[in-house]
Amino acid sequence: MKTNLLLLFLLGWSGIVFGQKQIDGKVDVNANSIFSLSFESDTIKVEKASKDGYISIPLKVDIVNPQTWEDYKFYIEVDKEKSSLPVSDYEFEDNTFNFSDLKKSKVITIKLKKDTLWDRERKIVLSLKTSKNTDDIDKRNIGLKKKIIVIVGDGKDHVNLFHEYNILAYVGTNFDIVESKTKAKNLFFATNIFIPPVERRNKVGFYFSLYGNRTMSDIDSTGNVSRVYKIEPVSGTQHNEYRAQYKMVTSRVSDNIGAYISPLFRLIKSSNKHLSLYYSPSLEFIWRKSTITRDFKDQKNSEVSLVDGFVPGTVMMDNVSRKIQNEYVFNVGGAGFFLAYQTADVSFRAHASVGYSSYFYPSNYLVEGNTTEVKRMHDVFFLGRVWLTEAKTGITLQAEIMNTAINPRPFFGVTLSKAIKLDKLGSIFTPLTDRSK
Repeated sequence: MKTNLLLLFLLGWSGIVFGQKQIDGKVDVNANSIFSLSFESDTIKVEKASKDGYISIPLKVDIVNPQTWEDYKFYIEVDKEKSSLPVSDYEFEDNTFNFSDLKKSKVITIKLKKDTLWDRERKIVLSLKTSKNTDDIDKRNIGLKKKIIVIVGDGKDHVNLFHEYNILAYVGTNFDIVESKTKAKNLFFATNIFIPPVERRNKVGFYFSLYGNRTMSDIDSTGNVSRVYKIEPVSGTQHNEYRAQYKMVTSRVSDNIGAYISPLFRLIKSSNKHLSLYYSPSLEFIWRKSTITRDFKDQKNSEVSLVDGFVPGTVMMDNVSRKIQNEYVFNVGGAGFFLAYQTADVSFRAHASVGYSSYFYPSNYLVEGNTTEVKRMHDVFFLGRVWLTEAKTGITLQAEIMNTAINPRPFFGVTLSKAIKLDKLGSIFTPLTDRSK
């Protein structure tokens, strides 16, 4: 009601200003009329996509009896000088309209063509023009917003945080955890590539990790182990065996070089834009160099036995013995989940997987050519890995555990490292001074 009263008041005022007839003598029954036609906002923002999309631009319409406005039109004009999006990237479904087709609202539609190359933000500047036949009647339009800027984003705004953590290299140290004593030791390195699935781009994400680390297996302490620690000849037909009881500590340490790859399928679209959960089947290969160390401690209850048999000289047994063997592991994870929580301050990633494991290991037997026989074992594995990175310093704490169900053999590791963006590594090799001078 207030709007109609305002229009009537302005109609009366415009009648005084414009008069009732044109100077050339032609009568125009609507010459004294005014109307309101404008955009609802002066700026809207859209994003490019890998397929065609549509931009909807709503108008605000306030025209009394639009059916009586014959020969009146409005159209949308592109300001090409101020617009930076190429004309070839979009097209209007229609940009010229009759007043008689207007209702209380109107929506202008622009087709935004697909694009797989995102470079930078661009814009389209549009103006709303009105006319009767070929005459401009913009002065009669009391609408406030006759120009709009359509900002066409590069599609990166909602994945900027992910982009910062997408490709990282890590260099640091492993922690050896032996009998409740933790110490940093040995080199740790890794490269992680994390490309999450993004709406309107890639439906399936991708995660790849190449790493070299040290993992601990179990540490066993066994008391009262009887062991011969010395053999000494007595005569040409007899020798003495010195035997004692020991506490035997067995530790298993593995140095690993592995490659892990997994597609990512979004499971839950959280209201928290920083949190994502994915289904992630996986394939992993590990070259594992395992060292089994037996340390015999606390010798007691020594005794000597005279044994028949010739021994050419005295034999002393080391208190520490080591056995090294190479293993090759293939893990196929059928049930896996990948959780990512990433903000401007921190990146947290956790993934767990269960599946089939096949690993090859050397036996204690020699085959033809004096080579070690290689055996194969099948099992069911399960693993969990966690990565926590602080954004400002790049300090990263990583932990993992892996085990098998049929033949249990746990492996666990903890690392501390510095995360580095791979695209920054090139700066390491730049000269300190300009040698061209």
